[in-house]
Amino acid sequence: MNFQAFKRNSQKEYLGYCELKGFVYSVQIDSNKYAVVALKNGQVEVLITYCVKHEVSV
Repeated sequence: MNFQAFKRNSQKEYLGYCELKGFVYSVQIDSNKYAVVALKNGQVEVLITYCVKHEVSV
C-alpha cells in the first residue's frame, strides 16, 4: 500500500503511536479484509493483514 492509497482510504481507524514504526492504523482493504499499517515520514508499511469471517447462527 502506498501513501496515496492510504490517504484515499476512508475506512481507516487510528490505533496509536509506536516509537519504532510511527502512527499505526487499521485500514479496510476489501469487504472482509483488513490491514494494520504504520505511517512514518510519508512511508506506509503493512504490518499484518487479516480476514474477518462472519459467524452465521442457525
